[in-house]
Amino acid sequence: MPTFAVYTNLPKGKIPDDFLQATTDYIAERLNKPKSYVCVRVHPEQIMSFGGTTEPCASVDLYSIGSFEDKDKNNDHAEKIGEYIRKKLEIPIDRFYITFFNLERHMCGYNGKTFAK
Repeated sequence: MPTFAVYTNLPKGKIPDDFLQATTDYIAERLNKPKSYVCVRVHPEQIMSFGGTTEPCASVDLYSIGSFEDKDKNNDHAEKIGEYIRKKLEIPIDRFYITFFNLERHMCGYNGKTFAK
């Protein structure tokens, strides 16, 4: 159930046409999760600043069940996902945060039940 959410002040037209599909593939591979469970959300044109300026910036949230328990892996995720965002959205790597949310199975619902069932 990985959910990847990007909030950015970039205009909608600056989001690559293939971003949703490419990011779905990337997150599924990166977290070793089925593509069919990956949700990608992009929230362009946000009124936001980073470091006191409104130059291109973002806030990235990544939610997943049991994926972020290892701090060394999280460092690797931060590096690789950061580079992915930098390349795909052309936002400097020092202009966004990536926040990892490690969820438990009973905290996520899908298809009328939680993943704990």
